Amino acid sequence: MFGKLSQKLTKIFFMNAAIHHIQTASEELSKLRSEVLTLEQRIQTAQRTLRQATETLSFEEQQRAPVSRAAPMPPYRLKGLPLKTNAELCARVQQLLRLETKKEAEVAIGAVIDALEQTLLNNLSIEGFSLKLGGFGKFKVRHLKPTTRRVGFSGETVTTKAKRKVKFVPLGMLRLSEKVG
Repeated sequence: MFGKLSQKLTKIFFMNAAIHHIQTASEELSKLRSEVLTLEQRIQTAQRTLRQATETLSFEEQQRAPVSRAAPMPPYRLKGLPLKTNAELCARVQQLLRLETKKEAEVAIGAVIDALEQTLLNNLSIEGFSLKLGGFGKFKVRHLKPTTRRVGFSGETVTTKAKRKVKFVPLGMLRLSEKVG
């Protein structure tokens, strides 16, 4: 009988300890919630302040703001001569978007390329997936089955592995300018 009583007391002790831990965790959770609320309010205040600051900047002040200090690109580059380096592409993007630094242009180009790459990588398993960039071209995913070939000089039969290929199909002016004659 004394053993059963001690077991019940032990259970009650552990239950009280568990209740205490739950109450402590609940208090900490409510503190974290209030901190998150205050942070969200601070973010909203900062966003409002930023919005108001940009709205108060008048059109005339925007016109007087210093223009990009980047060296002007020769005008013949804008007429469509081929870009040969990443630096030329960055310079063109910087000029067209009126960005202050080439680094901003590099970040913009990198973001676009990463988005294209991630979209294609995420959809490689879908046969016939197509990513269309209007007026430029589209990327199509093709699945190639394994093929059996015969090596001519040895007579050996070889089976190639299944592959997934990404094919680019030009559209618009790019497609029209491909044709010769």
